[in-house]
Amino acid sequence: MPSRISIPSIINATLTGIKNAQTQYQVWTGGNWLWQAPEYLITTNIAANISGIKGSKYITLENGASEAIEDAGAKGRGRLPTDFREAGRVDILLWWADNTPRAIIEVKNQISGTDQYHHDLKRISSFLKRKPDVSSLQFGLFAFYDSAYDGARKPAERKVEDKIASIHAHAKSVVGKGFSTKLYKSETHREENSAWTAACLFIKPSVL
Repeated sequence: MPSRISIPSIINATLTGIKNAQTQYQVWTGGNWLWQAPEYLITTNIAANISGIKGSKYITLENGASEAIEDAGAKGRGRLPTDFREAGRVDILLWWADNTPRAIIEVKNQISGTDQYHHDLKRISSFLKRKPDVSSLQFGLFAFYDSAYDGARKPAERKVEDKIASIHAHAKSVVGKGFSTKLYKSETHREENSAWTAACLFIKPSVL
């Protein structure tokens, strides 16, 4: 029987998916970068790479949020908190082999401000806080791409690094003390006067 896939392999596949999306879009467009592409190009590349990991799992895209928390065994009675966006959808839902959700993955392309991703982080933490003693959910990932041009005072690489550090700091403040939030990123790639990188935040209850 195939073994379950490891968390490091999921994180690596997520970063590789973002990098593949950048390369793919450059080829398709004759040089355009990923920030000019629709976000779902990143989502589908991440899903494809996780799907390619040898082991027990399956993946759904745009899975209903209410259905996801119910399938995780953690819905309970009454309305869910507003952070769930109960009528909304999860970008990627990673499942255990026993047909229960293991992780939610939210994806963003070229973040310009906290309003663009604040609610994604709140949603991830809300899912993981919901009935943790019975829920099948193990962790969440917030995956994103960022790029920048050289500036008058900062080179592109520094601008990208500073943005990622700012996103990480904001994420830790949003999810709170009950969670461990760890940053993973690819190397920063430079081409002419610009730079880009792939990154993701691994979020899990700190008691695990």
